[in-house]
Amino acid sequence: MIESSVLERVQALVVDIAGPDRTPPSVGPDTQLVNGGFWLDSVSMLEVIIACEAQFGIVFSQTDLTRQSVATVRNLANLIESRC
Repeated sequence: MIESSVLERVQALVVDIAGPDRTPPSVGPDTQLVNGGFWLDSVSMLEVIIACEAQFGIVFSQTDLTRQSVATVRNLANLIESRC
């Protein structure tokens, strides 16, 4: 189970990077990071990944970062939890 503070911190990072123009009106743990959600492009996704690594003191490997593992705020928080 994800620690709520990790989930909240990941969501706050994503909202900050997406900015008000790309943040959907109702954001939650299952909001998509790309299509149909925050609409993050590849550069913004990289910013999210780097921000998460810095915030949580982890380094993701290439095999960690799959389309599924970074699909939603919750999936990304799960990935972070597995690396801590």
